[in-house]
Amino acid sequence: MTDLKTYIARESTIGSIINLAIGSAFYLAVFRGQTDPAVWGAKGLIVDCLPQGFMVGLMSIIPAMLITRKRVNAGLHIPTEMPGGWLPRNVFARGFVVALCSMIGLVAIAAGLAAATGVQSLPFWTGFALKALPGLIVPWIVIPPAIRVALAQAPSTPLVRT
Repeated sequence: MTDLKTYIARESTIGSIINLAIGSAFYLAVFRGQTDPAVWGAKGLIVDCLPQGFMVGLMSIIPAMLITRKRVNAGLHIPTEMPGGWLPRNVFARGFVVALCSMIGLVAIAAGLAAATGVQSLPFWTGFALKALPGLIVPWIVIPPAIRVALAQAPSTPLVRT
């Protein structure tokens, strides 16, 4: 039998690696050729946090829940309790809500740090490193409760119905 902590750690690691790869590719594509990308403005790093925050949240939740449910339906059994809270159990509704929260949180943190430091631009690789952090961190926050939801529901209980 798989241990819950081990399972969650493995899935969170996989989510982090995937989000890091996708986020890095987008950063390199969007900001290539800029030695010091702007922090503010329509093409700045803060505005880029909007789609990045949304997608990191979304792509952390939906695959982890769907894959876990598929494994549960195939016989995986890891005892766990249904987590409490206000988030929906439906995989797509939960993904959307988490994605919005992730987007708002990332923009608020990035804008707050930029405003507090007064920075107007960042060296390319510093921006790259800072933009990589959400892809590494967010999965470790949002995947564990999502997996608990997926594991706690009985086999063959669809996650797409509310």
